[in-house]
Amino acid sequence: MFTRIPKELQTDKVYVLQTKYADVDGDGVLETLTLTGKKPYGENGFIEDITLTIKNKKAAADIVVKPENNDGYSPTLFIGKFTEDKVPQVLLSIASGGSGGYYFNYLYSFKDNITKSLFDVDKFNEMSTYNAVYQDYYKVKITSEDGKLKGLIDLTAIRDNDYLSNLYNPNGTLKKPEVGGVLSLGALSPLSLNGADVFYLLTNQRIIGLYNSDTLGAIESILQVTDNGFNIIVTRLVVLLNE
Repeated sequence: MFTRIPKELQTDKVYVLQTKYADVDGDGVLETLTLTGKKPYGENGFIEDITLTIKNKKAAADIVVKPENNDGYSPTLFIGKFTEDKVPQVLLSIASGGSGGYYFNYLYSFKDNITKSLFDVDKFNEMSTYNAVYQDYYKVKITSEDGKLKGLIDLTAIRDNDYLSNLYNPNGTLKKPEVGGVLSLGALSPLSLNGADVFYLLTNQRIIGLYNSDTLGAIESILQVTDNGFNIIVTRLVVLLNE
């Protein structure tokens, strides 16, 4: 939580949040990548108008990128090769700051000074939706909207008797219908398989039960990035066991 500062005391000052140097357009010269933003409520961490600027000594003008969701916390840049092309791409991640643990993630290519979006969090969320429904006999059934993923979570392995007795009759049947949920994209991480120098993307979507903090597991997917976007190559259901 933060205390809202009166409008007359707010500032439009632009802060430099991060600076990196890399040849992201393939011309053989390092570009300067600068992430900037405004802090309207002081140093509490919230940042708005997050902007990526790329300065190229050879180009006539800077490249300026403002993602669709450009307000949040702790924005970071990761530069690496996500395709077989020799020119690296730029991954921008912004934490939403909400209780859901959402992130706004974008992967850009700037080869030949042309901006191309290879991963967009909104596009991913549209194509990666799931249902979580409580079943008789202490199970939660997870299914994807496209029908490609189906799985069961055994609640007896991760929840105590008090939790189960609130939901189930002594014979294992549900007292009443209950649904959970699979949240939108949380963490998105670069993933190197077997030490390869080309990264994949590892996604994480949290599975919740009766309430937001009732985490049952996660849906993880590995994405392969192409020059035209990304493909989901594997998806798995991860269950969080009690310690």
